[in-house]
Amino acid sequence: MSDELELKPFKAACDNNNDPGDQGIEVIPGNGSCTYDVEKGTDEVSNLLTPQAVENNRTQHEVDGVDVDTETKTLRWRRELQSLKTELNEVVVWKLKLWMVILLVFLVIALVIGISLIVCAVIDDDGDDNYDKSSFVVKRFFRGHFTVTNSSFTSDQEILQLEQQLTQVYSSSHALERYFSNFTISHLQDTAAQFKLQFMMPLDHEELVRFTLSLKMVKHVLLQHLYDQDTGDPFYIIPTSLSMEVG
Repeated sequence: MSDELELKPFKAACDNNNDPGDQGIEVIPGNGSCTYDVEKGTDEVSNLLTPQAVENNRTQHEVDGVDVDTETKTLRWRRELQSLKTELNEVVVWKLKLWMVILLVFLVIALVIGISLIVCAVIDDDGDDNYDKSSFVVKRFFRGHFTVTNSSFTSDQEILQLEQQLTQVYSSSHALERYFSNFTISHLQDTAAQFKLQFMMPLDHEELVRFTLSLKMVKHVLLQHLYDQDTGDPFYIIPTSLSMEVG
């Protein structure tokens, strides 16, 4: 045959009637053809279904994960608690269990602290605070003068108030109050006042005269009060005007 048939490839057609004889017929696209790429169609369908399925799987996984984690933590906590109880109930010494030993240790520590506080309180008790004032029979005097700023300071009532104020200075002194006897203003003229101090000492008073009841100590206590006073005080005493001597 001179005329040779030209063989051309045919595209696969839809097998609508499952007839093998129709497989060789080429169906032109655009005329109602159902020819399509099988693999491509499958991918498109999978792409439509996959997100929802993945989301459902993820949600289920998260819910299951929370339940599993919570249950795991609960079980672990129970195991640790049971292990601790077992350890505490173990016999350590003789018939004493571990929890008994721990309790005894805390009791001993508390007892030691209590005893230490009691001992410290007894040691800190100053024996010098216990004294018999009736044994102070030796007198010691100081005298001096100062100037007040109130020019009308002349009445007996004002003098008494000033004496009480200065008496409080020495009666509240920790070092001197046990020996202090009295403070008196012997003379007042205008704004100048003369005063006298009296202290009582025991028979053995050599150390007192040299230190506690020395002129320097007694004067310093009063001078400190004068510097601390308010300048608006009606009985204000000029600190620099203070003069004191023994006798």
